[in-house]
Amino acid sequence: MEKIKFTISEKIDLGKALRKALPLLSNYQIEKLFKDKDVKVNGVRKTKSCLLKVGDEVEAFYMANLEPWSETIFEDENVIIVNKRAGIEVTSETDRNLLDILKLNYNELYAVHRIDRNTQGLVIYAKNRLAEQELLEAFKKRTIVKKYLLKVKGKVQIEAIKHRMYLKKFSESSKVLISEIKTSGYEEIVTYFNLIKHLDSESVLEAELVTGKTHQIRAHIAYFGYPIVGDGKYGVGNEQMCLTAYFMGFKFPKKSMLEYLNEKIFEIVPTWWES
Repeated sequence: MEKIKFTISEKIDLGKALRKALPLLSNYQIEKLFKDKDVKVNGVRKTKSCLLKVGDEVEAFYMANLEPWSETIFEDENVIIVNKRAGIEVTSETDRNLLDILKLNYNELYAVHRIDRNTQGLVIYAKNRLAEQELLEAFKKRTIVKKYLLKVKGKVQIEAIKHRMYLKKFSESSKVLISEIKTSGYEEIVTYFNLIKHLDSESVLEAELVTGKTHQIRAHIAYFGYPIVGDGKYGVGNEQMCLTAYFMGFKFPKKSMLEYLNEKIFEIVPTWWES
């Protein structure tokens, strides 16, 4: 356990003060400090909504992250590509996220796409406004190739999986529903699945996203009875979710400032991968 002790210099609630003081912890980790009653103000345990005044002393015990939230795979003057660890958002207005953590070392950085909090894998950020515009346009036109590796429960009969489906997001439950028929509120999704290998009672698949909707791969494959191992939202289990954004390639048009990336492909090995 690590200990932090600091004095408040402005009016602020305790939760926000701790997030500023411990920028490498996720909101989940901050919440756990209060659940475990590891936070004190002037020697007295307080809740996260406690309003602090100038001069108050905050003390907290926390478990430091033993590993960084990301590993840099490629970087130049325009972009940075990282391997994001599972357990943190790519970007968020309300939660501790990887963009905020990376910006501790950069004056300028912009998020241009997302992968789920509990998904490991490749994420690209823009390091200037021109690169941001190019990347946003490329994601809109689907000229950035993104492929995933996933391990699912069951022996997948790949020919039975339809790649074109419909998805509807329900914000109140933070889940999506999949339908084979387009009805009101449902948007078209396209995911191509390929079988890599069968295991004893599981299968390893590759998925290529054509569209990019919330929980698209997770809900799409679970609809056919093959939930991703470790995905408690669309299946069962609370271990590491076996879903990794492992491949990224580019098809920028000629004369694009990022055309040089077309010559490169980026791949990583999932942490859950079994040789």
